[in-house]
Amino acid sequence: MTRADDSLPTRRLTVAYVAALSLIALLSASVHLLLDHVISQQRDSGTIINVAGRQRMLSQRIGLLARDFYEGHDEAARVPLLQAAATMERAHRALLGGTGDMGITHGLSDAARALYFSLPTDLDQRTRDLVLAARILAGAEGPDAGTADIRARAFADIRVQTRDILMPMLDQAVRQFETEATERIEGLRRAQQGVLAILLTTLLAEAVFIFRPLVGRLKTYAGRLYDMATRDVLTGLPNRRHFLEVGEREVRRGREAGQPQALLMIDIDHFKAINDTFGHAVGDRVLSQFGRLLQGWLREGEVAGRIGGEEFAVLLPDADTVDAAARAETLRRAVEAAPVNGHATLAWTVSIGAARVSGGDEGLADALRRADMALYAAKAAGRNRVQLSADV
Repeated sequence: MTRADDSLPTRRLTVAYVAALSLIALLSASVHLLLDHVISQQRDSGTIINVAGRQRMLSQRIGLLARDFYEGHDEAARVPLLQAAATMERAHRALLGGTGDMGITHGLSDAARALYFSLPTDLDQRTRDLVLAARILAGAEGPDAGTADIRARAFADIRVQTRDILMPMLDQAVRQFETEATERIEGLRRAQQGVLAILLTTLLAEAVFIFRPLVGRLKTYAGRLYDMATRDVLTGLPNRRHFLEVGEREVRRGREAGQPQALLMIDIDHFKAINDTFGHAVGDRVLSQFGRLLQGWLREGEVAGRIGGEEFAVLLPDADTVDAAARAETLRRAVEAAPVNGHATLAWTVSIGAARVSGGDEGLADALRRADMALYAAKAAGRNRVQLSADV
């Protein structure tokens, strides 16, 4: 896959990821706003119900104060009567207008408006009549305020309204406001739940269709980077650094387990002559073919790597020098019998040096040094052979 091939899906995933994050941010903000609106509605609905409930209390208070003032001749009840009437009028206007007075910001619904302005209830007119009658009784309003007949009619009107007519209507208004508040808040809660469901669905969709592919692609890229850092591109074998890291770890493990270990150093014979005679492309083909051959030859637990140029190393766990020599000989024969792809007449061989891995404090580096000396001895003896280390 080329860089251009990689960049287009990556760009699409990035755009989709940013778009999904933006959508999530928008939905989160919507949930927050809806929740804030629900709280506001609850507060406003509570205020409306509280004010409407106070209207019932105020009508009762007006009735009691009117009786004290008219029948009990209690002049001290005049001012509280006027104050109660003024408070009831103000609350009534706030309920009708939703102007923000007393904390009410919502106007009347169609059902509530019919209750206040249509017969048979006409609660608006009856409330204004009660307020007017209270003021007339207290002598604060009317052309003949204070006369006996006017006061008697006003008191009678107040008594009938507060006892028989207005109270049931005010109860009906409170129930209407409670019903509307419940329906309004439930509607907002359903909308909030819907937005929350969309948010969760978006998160799930992002995880399935965006995040998982993105993580998969990142995992693929990370694997490629790891292979580039640890693998030799031409042979597919671990490079020198990775072989030394893995080899040191395996040497420590074998030493702790008390197992014998051996190391092979391998060199492709006359590799420079192959490059000079057939070209570097053929030389690369030889290296690549040896890498495949070596990987097919390895047993489970054995570790191989390209040390440099045409040199390779193999760590053989749980193998003594006899086992190492036998294994090395099978590899030498396999190479000798394997034609190079595209060059059936090209003869190529390998020389192999074998050394045991010391069980003491000496580690992989010492075994590499001794196996390398054995390799040079094999090459000096004519190549295409296996040579054991002198200290075996």
